Formats: sequence, C-alpha cells, structure tokens
Amino acid sequence: MARPDTTHLKTLLDSAKTVTLFLPQNPQYDAVAASLSLKLSLEPTGRSTTILCPDPMTVEYNRLVGVDSINSAFGSRQLVIGFPGQTEHVDKVSYNLDKGELQLVITPKASAPDLDHRKLKFVAASSKPDLAILVGIHQLADLGHFYQQFGDFFRTTKLVSFTIDLPQENYTPYQIYDPEASSLSEIALHLIESLSLQLSLDAATNLFSGLEKATDNFRSPYVTNLTFDTAAKLMRRGARRHDVFKPENLPPGSVPQAPLQTPPPIPSSQLGYGTDSAQTSAPPVQPSPDWYEPKIYSGAMLP
Repeated sequence: MARPDTTHLKTLLDSAKTVTLFLPQNPQYDAVAASLSLKLSLEPTGRSTTILCPDPMTVEYNRLVGVDSINSAFGSRQLVIGFPGQTEHVDKVSYNLDKGELQLVITPKASAPDLDHRKLKFVAASSKPDLAILVGIHQLADLGHFYQQFGDFFRTTKLVSFTIDLPQENYTPYQIYDPEASSLSEIALHLIESLSLQLSLDAATNLFSGLEKATDNFRSPYVTNLTFDTAAKLMRRGARRHDVFKPENLPPGSVPQAPLQTPPPIPSSQLGYGTDSAQTSAPPVQPSPDWYEPKIYSGAMLP
C-alpha cells in the first residue's frame, strides 16, 4: 500500500493560520511524540499551533521535547496585543513584575522612531482554529469531556483524522491513515516530508523516540523495511536516542544491594591437619622435666 495522499491536507493547511492538534484520553506515547513533532514542524511556517489533551501529561512523556506545551484546558485564554504598522520598528519584547503588576516592555530598534502606543490593539484570541488534526482518535468519544462539553465545536470545525487504521467512526471526510505503518511517528515523518515542512533535530528526536516505543525497540511483528528506512532518515537528521537504562549509570546507593555475608570457615581437613570438627586447638601442654628421666618401680616382694 502506498503512503497516504496528503493533497487534501496540504490544501487545508494552505488556508489555515491556526492549527490545533487534539490527543485522546490517556494517549499512547507514540501519539504524543507524533503530535509534538507536527507542532514543531508547523510553527516555523508562521501558523499558530497548539496541542490539547483531555488528560494532563504524566512523567511517562517527560523525555519528549515540548511536552510542557500540551494543554489540558479546552478553549483559549490568551490575550493578543497587536502592534499594526510598527512591527519592523520593534527590537524586543519583555516584561517586568512591579509590585504584582505585569508590565510589558516593548523596546524599539536604535534607529527606529518612537513607538506610538495609540496604535496598540487588544484582541481576545479565538478559541476556534482554522483546522483541527485529531491524532490517534478513532471516534469523537475518545476526546472524553472535550467532546461532551464542546460537541458543537467538533461539528463545525474542519477536522482531519490522523490514525494508523481507518477510524472506527467516520467523523470527517479528511482521513490520513496507513495500516501498514508500524506507528504514528512513522506516518508523521511522511507527512512532514510530503508537505515540505522543516524537520528540526528536536522533532526528529521525538519521532525516533515514538518509533522505538511503538515497536518495542523494533521487535514488533509490524516492523517493515519502511520502519527501518524511517529510523535511518531520522538518525541522518540528527535524532538523538535516549540513554538505555543500565543500573551502573545510576547514582551510588540507588540500587539496593544484598547484605554482605561472612564466608564459612575453611575446614581444617582442607588445611592439611586435624579434623573438620576441630577448628581451633589450645597450645600443647609441656611435660615436667622429670618425665624424661628413667623410672624405677619398687613394691612388695612376691613369694
């Protein structure tokens, strides 16, 4: 089977300035790795990209780059400050906290004119993206409370399903899937390449980690030559493998040790003297000097 056709996805992305990737409840490690890599590859194109998941991320995913950017709160709470007509004059933007008051500091370039504060625009960011990509979601119920509380959002937003097998529920006509792939990370690399997106070192590292996890370090029966081809491409792009766990790599004292046991005493018979029961002996008793002299016995005369 050929790799998925990305023509429709490219058309949808061309008209999208904001993209949200959705993960299911209790997502698989591979799905989180694939979504983070897509986010890292979409952001350099100027698209505002976010990832939402009904469940908060746990320590299991901490090895993935950018995992702290995944939000479990649906809807945008951001305030966008626009500066039309003066962007080219801005050198940097920073902030201060003065007695609990947040102060945004906009510094102009040295050769630029003073900034006109009257042109500032305050806009509440829209919570509805131009495109939503549902990663590893076979039916909308997989979104848990997201779908229960915001069902209208998913019925009125352009959705793209991104799965390995054909989704169980036909909730969108835009479907990206490949049942011959070993993982979502494997398909994600195909999407990034076919859409001519930038694959950073961090994105490649995430995909390689997802590939290893999904295939049980390439021992899965679903591994094919395309899987190894994907791994080779990612390593050529600089993907870093996570350290393999070894007890000797842990700090001293981290691994419990069995208590030291006193070795049993060596039998005296093995030492060439005595018996096994005589482990120790007192020094020999020295006889008195007269013991060595001749003895004369006397007694009653026999008849």
